[in-house]
Amino acid sequence: MKLSIGYFGSPEHSKELLSLLLDAGIQVDFVVTNIDKPVGRKQIITPTPVKELAEAKGIPVIQSPKLRTDEEAQKQILAFGSPVHIVYAYGSIVPDIVFQDPKFGSINLHGSLLPKYRGASPVQSFLLSGEESSGFTIQYLAKEVDSGDIISQKSWKVGPLETTASLLESITQEGATELIRLLKQLESTESGWKSSPQNPKDATHCKKITGADRPVIWTEPAIRIHNRIRALYPDPLATTEFRGKKLILVSSYLPGESDEPIPIPEGLIPGSFFLYQKKRLFCLCGDGNLLGIDTLQPEGKKPMKGFEFFNGARVLAGESFT
Repeated sequence: MKLSIGYFGSPEHSKELLSLLLDAGIQVDFVVTNIDKPVGRKQIITPTPVKELAEAKGIPVIQSPKLRTDEEAQKQILAFGSPVHIVYAYGSIVPDIVFQDPKFGSINLHGSLLPKYRGASPVQSFLLSGEESSGFTIQYLAKEVDSGDIISQKSWKVGPLETTASLLESITQEGATELIRLLKQLESTESGWKSSPQNPKDATHCKKITGADRPVIWTEPAIRIHNRIRALYPDPLATTEFRGKKLILVSSYLPGESDEPIPIPEGLIPGSFFLYQKKRLFCLCGDGNLLGIDTLQPEGKKPMKGFEFFNGARVLAGESFT
């Protein structure tokens, strides 16, 4: 049997997965993606990365502002009769009539070890939690979001400097390898995949990340602030303020146990920062621990190293992030 799929996805990492599937020789009948939206300061109407790739490859594209109620778009999808649908970061609800149609089912690549972190922000929520082991799940779509039976999972230990960007890259690459294996298996056996139900008692849920999650609260422990900075990279990015202007906190680190003790100047409060050994910027946090500020970006400027910001701003005694 020559297998073909329908593909549902929107952002850059979903485009990367689609590209890997195409490179592996998987036939894609159509792509469903979010509608074009205004982007940037000039609000230029821009297609999703998945749409850009699909059009470049000559793959039919279906877009709808609300697929759940768009009967015309649903009919277009069903007309293809694809035996499998694959979903990865589509960003909208796939209705029952669509995900129940394929002969071998509709499957989703999800960026957590389900049933943990069901919902819109599994990778960011995992990093915010500070847990050490994550991975991905391939599961059947179901009526309740991310509740479908599990076909495959893979986990690994996540390092302390891992960000949403780097973890998504790993999930996409590893997930693509497993999806290609499953699709090739289906093509040769023409037999559906075995799966296991999730235990709803173990389920946790995560909310969509918004602008309200961006500001850092310096009275929090250093590790929580560090987790926020890496979870929000590359979007929407953690922020603080200095002299009434916004600063984007791009990357940070926690001084290691093997590092020499860093003397903390007297009189500092959470949010106070100082330069150590001329090239290391540290900020005092609410638990009395230090957070290393590796890279930040002042409003209207390019990203720069912490010590470059300190020297350029000519920081005065008593000034702090707020």
